[in-house]
Amino acid sequence: MADSTLLEQYKALIGDVGNIGTRYATANGFYLSIVSALLGVVAFTESGKPLAQVDLVLVLTVAAFAIVVCHVWMKTLAFYRGLFGVKLQLLGEMEKELAFPAFSREHELMKERGVRPLIDNEIWVPRVLWVFFAAVAVTALALIFVDG
Repeated sequence: MADSTLLEQYKALIGDVGNIGTRYATANGFYLSIVSALLGVVAFTESGKPLAQVDLVLVLTVAAFAIVVCHVWMKTLAFYRGLFGVKLQLLGEMEKELAFPAFSREHELMKERGVRPLIDNEIWVPRVLWVFFAAVAVTALALIFVDG
């Protein structure tokens, strides 16, 4: 393959990675907004009420929906982690034919410094929120059965 053709494909792939990064950021913002709104619903509608007046079915329903959203969010992050990995691997393979393996070298340097991919940290946000909402759901269920 001619170097100019490979270089054009390389540039296109880098542009694609940038577009995927934009979609990734938008998806994260979307999920965070939904989960924040659900947390706000529970906090606002039930704040200041004595336990006997708390609508436990509403709390349970909102918590269950939030758990589903967090699960989908985690799956979305796993998808993007895999997609970024494949795209960067392709760039690395293309760089073998080009002058300097910038992405491959960057990956090596990050590894040497013990820097993990950001997605490895970001996935903790929906995990922690999932656990929180699961605890809220279990508590609401327990109170429903105790009162019922």
